[in-house]
Amino acid sequence: MRPHSRWNLALLVLGLILFGLLIAVYKISTSPLLNQYGILRDYLDTNRAPNEAAATRSILLWSDFFGDARWSLPADTLGPDDFRHELGCEVYQCELSNRHDYLPTLAEYDAIVYHVAQPFPLLQPLSTQRYPHQTYVFALMEPPGETKHRLSDEHNFYNLTMSYRLDSDIVWPYAYMMDVETGARVAPTLQPHWRQVPAVGSWNDSEVLELWPQKLKMAAWFVSHCETLSKREDLAAALQQHIEVDIYGKCGTLSCARGDPHCEEMLDTDYMFYLAFENSLCVDYVTEKLYSAMQRRIVPVVFGGANYTRFLPPHSYIDANRFESVEQLASHLRYVANDVNEYMSYFWWRQHYQLVQHSPFCDLCAQLHRPGAQHRTQFYGDIEAWWFNSCRFQSRIRF
Repeated sequence: MRPHSRWNLALLVLGLILFGLLIAVYKISTSPLLNQYGILRDYLDTNRAPNEAAATRSILLWSDFFGDARWSLPADTLGPDDFRHELGCEVYQCELSNRHDYLPTLAEYDAIVYHVAQPFPLLQPLSTQRYPHQTYVFALMEPPGETKHRLSDEHNFYNLTMSYRLDSDIVWPYAYMMDVETGARVAPTLQPHWRQVPAVGSWNDSEVLELWPQKLKMAAWFVSHCETLSKREDLAAALQQHIEVDIYGKCGTLSCARGDPHCEEMLDTDYMFYLAFENSLCVDYVTEKLYSAMQRRIVPVVFGGANYTRFLPPHSYIDANRFESVEQLASHLRYVANDVNEYMSYFWWRQHYQLVQHSPFCDLCAQLHRPGAQHRTQFYGDIEAWWFNSCRFQSRIRF
């Protein structure tokens, strides 16, 4: 081989080596191992729309809520100002409407909320096209036994759940327990942190102390749903064999007109206990009847499928399922009713906590604004299993 040919070959080899080294240096310098901040900065500079975080998200209520087209909201259509000032949402860049024609096309809604305790409206059939960016929300405040959809036909249909269950994407309880000192919402949650209960006799409530001598009746219950999956009517009947239980409504012998303020006031003045018995024994199912009782000067006796320690302060209620038999429950109620200090101790929580309302649509709005929400796809593959597997038919207390 001629000398200049060998020289050219050497230069070629050297060039290839240098080129390879340059490629290697570039790969290393742009690798996430060394350049993670630069990669993030470049992505945000080239891919994020300037107003993405502040863009308004649109929500459509597909059907009414037991005849209420507004779902207890202040108007048929709400805008960001309403979310901020009427609902008190921290994240408020949303609009919501029950009017299907509020936006020109269904494709423009970011989320559609379906009330699953009612069938799909006959005059509003589902759209034949589903849009990839759209979130379908499973919304329900009733227990599984009240579901009016055939959920086996709705696999891979819903993206988010909005219900009373604490493992829902959006938790929707009837009320929250707020710490009055910190303003924090303490419960319901899976692991609430409660203040320590004071010793019996170390604390008193002057209002309860004044009312106690007038409370000459044991227990009251307002009820209109008489035959239930939980068999609460049988528990109440068994309890009546041991203590006085006055049952108001079509399931009992007494009546009190709905809306009559005396009906609520007599819980303060006449009765020691209120029976907050649920119609179903389902996980986290706690209804407004319990929270209404908590607002009065009366001790609620609860019966349901919830772990009540996740909902209410300790020693603020009596859980029927903590007793082996109805006889033991009745004996405990008599003990509490006959000891003014013991009875009064169940109201300790009032100096630390109060019940507050919070709209689930605030949390839905915040969910729609989460970083990457429009790029992340989540489906409930078997919504029927998730929803139905939360109930039982056997109570712990014998009656």
